[in-house]
Amino acid sequence: MRNSAPLIAFLSFALILAASAEVPCRYLKSRSALAGYEIGGPYKLNHFKLTKGRTDLRDFLWTHWHKHIKGVAEANVGTVDAGTVTVLYVVQPDMQGHWGIDVELDRPMRPPCSTFHADLLVRVPIEKPDDDNYQTLLYIPDGVVPPEARLPDSSSKDAKYYKLVLMTNDRATGDDI
Repeated sequence: MRNSAPLIAFLSFALILAASAEVPCRYLKSRSALAGYEIGGPYKLNHFKLTKGRTDLRDFLWTHWHKHIKGVAEANVGTVDAGTVTVLYVVQPDMQGHWGIDVELDRPMRPPCSTFHADLLVRVPIEKPDDDNYQTLLYIPDGVVPPEARLPDSSSKDAKYYKLVLMTNDRATGDDI
């Protein structure tokens, strides 16, 4: 038998890399790393319909991100084509101390789980707050929300009157809330 040391070394290295790789959707699988975080939800969000869950989620995310409070919120989102999607929002600082929101989406119709990070959260006023379509749909051309279209951070508004937009590098990321 030939010297198997190189093969064993390679397999050991591959095993170490696999073990140290980031686990996709690690918080959806286990929330033990989030001990001490404030918990919100689960919130129920329906497609094309305003729910108390949607406004409560907006309020939870805005308050925690704006006031720098660690929090984790779960939403169960009804979709037209993918069944009920579980979304986990983790509000926390990154390694450099910049606050953001880590998002994990578990789609039963299209696994595996996907993740993204938002480094900014902005509020956009809703033109017709009593209309469900205005509550659940928002068109953002080219993913850009101009500063003049945003509510000032200091503005105190009920969550029924604004939508949240998660942003990464000043561009809309994921669906609005």
